[in-house]
Amino acid sequence: MKSVQEFMHRFSSSAQAFRRQFEETRNIEDLSQAISQYENAVDSVPFGTNIFAIISQSLGYSYSRRFRFTGNIQDIEHAVSHHQKSVESTPADHSDLSSRLEDLADSYFQCYKCTGNLEKIDQAILYHQRALKSTPSGHADLPRLLKSLGNSYLCHFEHTGQSQDIVHAISHLQKAVESIPSGHSDVPGYLSDLGNAHLRRFEHNGNLQDIEDAIFQHQKAVELTPPDHSALPTWFNNLGNSYYHRCRHSGDVQDADLAISYHQKAADSTSSDHANLPRRFSNLGNSYICRFGCTGNLQDIKHAISHHQKAVESTPPGHRASASRLNSLGTAYLFCFKHSGTLQDIDNAISYHEKAVEATPLGHAHLPGWLHNLGNSYSSRFHHTGNIQDIEHAISNYQKSIEYTPSGHASIPDHFNDLGKSYETRFQSTRSLHDVQRSIASYRRSAQANGNPSVRLKAAKTLAVQSLVHDTPQCLADLALSISLLSEVAGLEQIIDRRHSNLRSHSGLVQSAVATALQYFDRSDFALEWLEQGRCLVWNQFNQLRAPVNDLCVRSPSLADHFMKVTNALESYGTRSSFILTSDSTLMENIQVQDQIRNHTTLAEEYKQLLKEIRALPDFHDFLKPPNASNLLSSLPPDGPVIIFNIDKTRCDALALIGGINKPLHIPLQNFSLAEAEELLEKLQTNVLKKRNMEDSGRAGRPRAFPSLPIMTYILKVLWNKVLYPVFEALGYSAESCPDILDRHRIWWCPTGPLAFLPLHAAGIYNLPHQAGQCVSDFVVSSYTPTVDFLNKKFEASHSISSKFPSLLLISQPNTPGLVSIPSTRKEIHDIKALIDGSDSPIDMLLLDGAEATTDNVKQEMGVHHWVHFACHGIQDMNDPLKSGVHLHDGRLELLEIMRQQISNPELAFLSACQTSKGDLKLSEEVVHLAAGMLAAGYRGVVSTMWSISDMHGPEFATEFYKYLLMEKGSEGLDSTQAAYALDYAVRKVREHLGDDDTAFLTWVPYVHFGY
Repeated sequence: MKSVQEFMHRFSSSAQAFRRQFEETRNIEDLSQAISQYENAVDSVPFGTNIFAIISQSLGYSYSRRFRFTGNIQDIEHAVSHHQKSVESTPADHSDLSSRLEDLADSYFQCYKCTGNLEKIDQAILYHQRALKSTPSGHADLPRLLKSLGNSYLCHFEHTGQSQDIVHAISHLQKAVESIPSGHSDVPGYLSDLGNAHLRRFEHNGNLQDIEDAIFQHQKAVELTPPDHSALPTWFNNLGNSYYHRCRHSGDVQDADLAISYHQKAADSTSSDHANLPRRFSNLGNSYICRFGCTGNLQDIKHAISHHQKAVESTPPGHRASASRLNSLGTAYLFCFKHSGTLQDIDNAISYHEKAVEATPLGHAHLPGWLHNLGNSYSSRFHHTGNIQDIEHAISNYQKSIEYTPSGHASIPDHFNDLGKSYETRFQSTRSLHDVQRSIASYRRSAQANGNPSVRLKAAKTLAVQSLVHDTPQCLADLALSISLLSEVAGLEQIIDRRHSNLRSHSGLVQSAVATALQYFDRSDFALEWLEQGRCLVWNQFNQLRAPVNDLCVRSPSLADHFMKVTNALESYGTRSSFILTSDSTLMENIQVQDQIRNHTTLAEEYKQLLKEIRALPDFHDFLKPPNASNLLSSLPPDGPVIIFNIDKTRCDALALIGGINKPLHIPLQNFSLAEAEELLEKLQTNVLKKRNMEDSGRAGRPRAFPSLPIMTYILKVLWNKVLYPVFEALGYSAESCPDILDRHRIWWCPTGPLAFLPLHAAGIYNLPHQAGQCVSDFVVSSYTPTVDFLNKKFEASHSISSKFPSLLLISQPNTPGLVSIPSTRKEIHDIKALIDGSDSPIDMLLLDGAEATTDNVKQEMGVHHWVHFACHGIQDMNDPLKSGVHLHDGRLELLEIMRQQISNPELAFLSACQTSKGDLKLSEEVVHLAAGMLAAGYRGVVSTMWSISDMHGPEFATEFYKYLLMEKGSEGLDSTQAAYALDYAVRKVREHLGDDDTAFLTWVPYVHFGY
């Protein structure tokens, strides 16, 4: 026994010395010497003894260690063999059994990572489970065993795509993170592994919560790792992967930049002989491809090809990652071909994609993706060469990719969308109705599947076009589907700025669907519903988050309380300012931003689940669903009709909503077109507004020169003849029945497209001697509304006006720092105050003038005053509409900030400033301007301006406005529901001495009323 112990001591000391030296020097020769010592020892010890088990475990570990640096498959196979012998030589009740099972499982795990042999990962799971079972609760090794088992399940999932594997993986990895002591040096590795699992689940099901969790976990792993730690390149790589996948979903170039930055750090920190270097090159190449997709910068795709070629060339034959790297190189060449049109590039793409498919066994989770990419390459070559065989190959590969993709996978919309495009392409050559039918069926499957909303909407839009021609009975349902997907493209998990950005790329969708419903199906009810559902999406979402839940409070107080907490938090997260994530930002800054994104995404998902729960209650199935046409029509104000205009490239129409009539009245505008609307708007902007002299008298502070031609007269005349007169004629209005000035009804205009920027309320013939019935104001008192539901809610709210003596906040900024002086704003506010002081109305007023009118003071006082009157500079920010606002003493009070305000019983806002209802042409259907923001903040009515206004005439408009209200109510106070009449009165008074020519038009036409 003594000789055995001496022998053990000699071999142990010598071998361990070489291992320690290797850990210090990373010289592989030292590790090889240790292995040699262990080999000599194990050959001299009987199998089945404890000494044999100890030596075999050490030898197996050394082989495994060398494999991690060399990637030599023989090393990991030797490791498995020796660990297997170690386990077999260990009794079931031995205290070291758990560690030996773990080492064996880890070796099988590494062997799988090298070979891709599914049996190896099955064995890894089996031995990890045995190791876990043999470890008592509370043992220090438990976190590590949980982590190892989780990672084995993750690998199994990556190979098979079986959803239960990823559930097991995340469960075990989450338990591992929770059970390891905080501050432990291994925490970063645990976080990174959990992040990887969330990333893989995101790839599978497209759940945004998973990608946000993945990024956050990887950020924390990097943050907690010392800068000289050997694992840091791996954490960089994993964080880069997460940004890359989020970029693929969102198309956000910020994510692509960050992915490249972290992948470059990972590659730069990896030695040239390290086994992971090919993977780092491949991931860096993928990130360059992603950024090329965002920017089209040719240098990015050149970098991508270069890095992918390095990855392929340095990957050993038969390596499990070989197919992935071949596929990525093929994709890089495919993107390059789309830019260059060079046939050699697409031939290379097909070649590498075919090699990737050939190297991937049936049943592998990545095979559908490789097949899909091969289909993309064949499809692209067909469009270049016209060779029918290429489109046949594309269809065949798309079909296989769908066949091998598990149900519910997030890639299904892409697979079916591209298959639909290929059938559609082949139809152009074959004219086979069979191809059309299959194309329609594929697009429909894409639009209805779980996955990226942008891809689904793209498919739905194409589907609607095709079904109109080839599957007409389904066309209305397909159009409805496309409209419903808009709200998912602009989901509540995004900040408002991002939602607007996403909606810009789908401008015109709603108008096109409405035009189709009217032209081919005579469905004015559907047209109304789609205009309501597809326009002002962000405002509608905002209003839903602030919707009262009184009935729910009665039915389920706890559910109502939970719902309100979630909606309040969602509003707060959604109205955050946009942020810029860059590689120059500190990691802590990026983590803070990511934590907000993560919480935001969690709340949005919780909101969806709460809606499902609430709608399952009796009588709550329609809770916060968009109102149907019947509900919209039955809730209209009784004061007059609502006119919605739909301006599409195929036709222009009006829908008249009239109280007591249960269907919208369809009024075709046969002599008007989108092109003409755009021409009128161009004339307004170029020949009138941009030439107006604002240097001395305006509230925008931008000098202009006055036009020489009566362009405004022409614009108002065309609007009258081709747009407004046909509407009035259909309503039965005529010059012969023109009402007395005091007997006019109200009317609400709800325009779309370019018409939203044109002064419908002032349309008329002004260059002839005036006769009754020649302009809009002869018949009606005009107001505007973003949507019908907006108006109906404001009308309903008017029944609960808090006081007939509202408190009034008056704000003037005659000398805003850095802007042109507008002295009449002070006169305007003081004239209003003097007018009200001289009346019998006990109205509480607060005046904030000049330096007193800071953004903080104004926001605070807006919260407690019912009415607010701004007399100051205003601006519509064309680059960032949410930054539009009014200029106060210490800065701009922006639209986004106004939206955040919680105002007690707001009634009326008077925005005597420039461009407060101008809006953004690129977001015409979202009505992004200050007036709409005030309505969203709760005000029932808003007086605003369509363009720059005259400082000199501001006081006159304001005093005449309030004079009318005081005349109407006298000692009874002020009534915001009379605001439209008051503005109409003020305009008439100004017109009496200014007249009706182009100079006068620029003064009185811009004033408009929104709301009720």
